[in-house]
Amino acid sequence: MPATLTLDDYQLAAKSLNTELAVIKAVTEVESGGRGFLTDGRVVIRFEPHLFHRYTQGKFDATHPQLSFLKLKTGYPKNVSQSWELYDEAKVLNLQAARMASSFGLFQILGSNWPDCGCKSLPEFVSRMSKSEAEQLNLFCSFIKNQGLNDELRDHQWARFARIYNGKDFKLMHYDTKLNNAYKKFSV
Repeated sequence: MPATLTLDDYQLAAKSLNTELAVIKAVTEVESGGRGFLTDGRVVIRFEPHLFHRYTQGKFDATHPQLSFLKLKTGYPKNVSQSWELYDEAKVLNLQAARMASSFGLFQILGSNWPDCGCKSLPEFVSRMSKSEAEQLNLFCSFIKNQGLNDELRDHQWARFARIYNGKDFKLMHYDTKLNNAYKKFSV
């Protein structure tokens, strides 16, 4: 099992992003429940069927309706285990689309965002996400800087951050409220 983040890791990231430790911890908790790996050593993922649909132009909607459909369905997949089952099935159909349509690690960064994480390729992104939580944190910091989201984190602009980070449907999952609540918890 890869090592978990240390207090030093969190502090370095907060300094790098010019924000508070509580902010980094809040994003970690909301995105992944504070864990980057399962007990069996696999990275935490969330497979997104509506994104698999997008990256495959709906090619598998009819033959694999559990893997590919047009619109986000809240609560599906229901957990990380189901995400892995769907991902394993989807990667046989189209590995690149399966990776692009999955969020990885502590910070649940979509595979499609690999360039903004400072990676040279999608396989490099997946490999680095699978190494350690510290590597996941490094990728997150690169992503935040390249997306220009430092200010939103520093200024606690949770709705703006969530809209950019989680997408236009962020309100369906109450990401902004969850971030605010987690921040308050870690600020104490």
